[in-house]
Amino acid sequence: MQVNSKLEREFVLRNYETDFLQRIRPSAILGYFQETAGQHSEEMGMGFAKLAQEGYFWVLSKIYVEIDRRPKFMDSVRVATWPHTPNKAIFERSFSLSDEKGIAMRAFSRWCILKENGRIVPTSLVEKPQMDFLDEKSVAFDDWHIPSVAQNGSPDFSLRIANSEYDLNRHVNNIKYADYIFNCFSVQELEERQLRSFQIHYVRQSHEGDVLTFYRQEVAPGVFAIEGFKNASETVISARVCFARR
Repeated sequence: MQVNSKLEREFVLRNYETDFLQRIRPSAILGYFQETAGQHSEEMGMGFAKLAQEGYFWVLSKIYVEIDRRPKFMDSVRVATWPHTPNKAIFERSFSLSDEKGIAMRAFSRWCILKENGRIVPTSLVEKPQMDFLDEKSVAFDDWHIPSVAQNGSPDFSLRIANSEYDLNRHVNNIKYADYIFNCFSVQELEERQLRSFQIHYVRQSHEGDVLTFYRQEVAPGVFAIEGFKNASETVISARVCFARR
């Protein structure tokens, strides 16, 4: 059966998905994207249950989100997503999020499928759906480089992973890391700055008992590199956050 190339879903922003200024949280943005991509993958015959039968699971590798404006509490939004033609071991997928004024943000992401032993599954070994892949990206972006951040002084944020951070793959869900990253900024900083974009690279998984420490560095005016370390040694995640002054 032919699968639709694009899937759209509607959401209404709930209070716990917004911040202290009633704006959608970055973690909620990723949550909407994940929910929509997950439903589309199910329709494509590549959902969680189907992959689990083969001992496989989806992993988000990288995502870039470009923001024109942030919808607020009780706003209705529509998320659209479409996958691009698979390439070797990478599955690329675009997103857009629209409100009553039109497109409010766009995103581009890279995913891969892993075996239970952590090895990447080539796209050639995965059964693909009958569909027309759309190769037009939602946003033109190809600058994945993020500067390394030194572990100097006290971390800007830290936590010990507990069971509430886990998802159905038994590791910390990608959405959680967005909250960790933005916890590196104070309320005053987030009040004074307008978020324009963020990108996240997921480097390693983290599990119950791991201690994560996050350090930030301003690499250009309003541009911050953030790196998260596991047990003070291995990089778990790196991010770049871009702000504009209000």
